[in-house]
Amino acid sequence: MKTDARVRYTRMKVREAFLECLEKKQVSKITVKELCDMAEINRATFYKHYADPFELLQKIEEEELDAIRSKIEAGRQGMPQGVLFTVVKGMKESQGPYALLASPNGDPAFAARISELFYNAYRPRFAQNLPGCTEAEADTAYLFISGGCGHLISLWLREGMQTPPEEVADQIGKICDTFLKAYYNSLIL
Repeated sequence: MKTDARVRYTRMKVREAFLECLEKKQVSKITVKELCDMAEINRATFYKHYADPFELLQKIEEEELDAIRSKIEAGRQGMPQGVLFTVVKGMKESQGPYALLASPNGDPAFAARISELFYNAYRPRFAQNLPGCTEAEADTAYLFISGGCGHLISLWLREGMQTPPEEVADQIGKICDTFLKAYYNSLIL
């Protein structure tokens, strides 16, 4: 069912107001009144769409996670680096609120939710690149790599996405390949 243009506009204005507030303070300090004032809506309109600022945060996170999930699904047959590039490029192009959502003002667990999407999509295939590994060894290697990748992306976001996404994805891909080769060689020696 298609959403009415007025509803989309109202949600967009509330979202913009919320993200502007989130830049300055924690979600727990954001009030419905200030969101309504900034979005130029009344409280009844806000409550028609959201129970409180926490639900609004959750809905924004879900929208962003759905966008990442779609990119992962579209590229699932390819290499994770290609999908990673697509996701990183999408973050840069959309100027999405990823860093803000994952900040101490938002939900520090948001970055972990992004990592979980990649884990669920790629962990089963990852073990295939490490023949002879136990599941625990493959899991340890995957978690090590994904944690490092997540940290590099978080740092890139915090620094304002100055490095081109192609370069970020390429650096991460090279680090992953180097680690995998070294880890695999250490297991077979």
